[in-house]
Amino acid sequence: MQTKPGEKRVSRYAKLVCLSGPRAGTEYELTKEIIAVGRSNTSDIVLEDQFASRQHAEIRRVEVTYQVHDLKSKNGVTVDGVRLAPGGTAWLQDGSEVQFASTRFRFQDPSATLTAPALIAVREPGLRVEPATRQVFVDGAVLDPPLSVKQFDLLWYLYQNRGRVVSKDEIAQAVWPEAQGDVYDANIDRMISRLRSRIEPDSDDEPRFIATIRGYGFQLLDGQ
Repeated sequence: MQTKPGEKRVSRYAKLVCLSGPRAGTEYELTKEIIAVGRSNTSDIVLEDQFASRQHAEIRRVEVTYQVHDLKSKNGVTVDGVRLAPGGTAWLQDGSEVQFASTRFRFQDPSATLTAPALIAVREPGLRVEPATRQVFVDGAVLDPPLSVKQFDLLWYLYQNRGRVVSKDEIAQAVWPEAQGDVYDANIDRMISRLRSRIEPDSDDEPRFIATIRGYGFQLLDGQ
């Protein structure tokens, strides 16, 4: 549901408030489980932005929480200053700034204080990644020494897409965008092995965080 600037109403649903562009000040109530965002006139949130894709992104409601999912848009989705990988997903928190192409929004969740325990359970499992500081927390303890640059980039990509199986090709494009040729599977496997040794050293045969999908890629698990 769209609310024009100046209108006031109370709702239990979260909303996006447009901060820039011709619709600045407009509020969009996130009542549906999947909200389409894009330049297409059929989108739930229409972006009047020449840099936006027709099907740019989705806002997904998961019980009492929300996430934004990039639909491999040309000019991307940014959450709190961090650009998502193509096809990536990020959880939204009350006050988060979300940018689709060049159009900025503020995410507001009126139930944030009431649902804090549930949010923590979903967003902060045994593994937590902070992109702003490039810190990694395992069971609440910061990983020290920190991960290497590429190890962190790999983990952050998996973390953005947690729960989804990502292919080795997707990983190669996200972690080694500078590569001129192919990134060999063996290189990815070695990096995964090193990453596992840092974040789940006691998992033995059963992976706690990173599952291998043989012949395809990897999946980041909840790891509770």
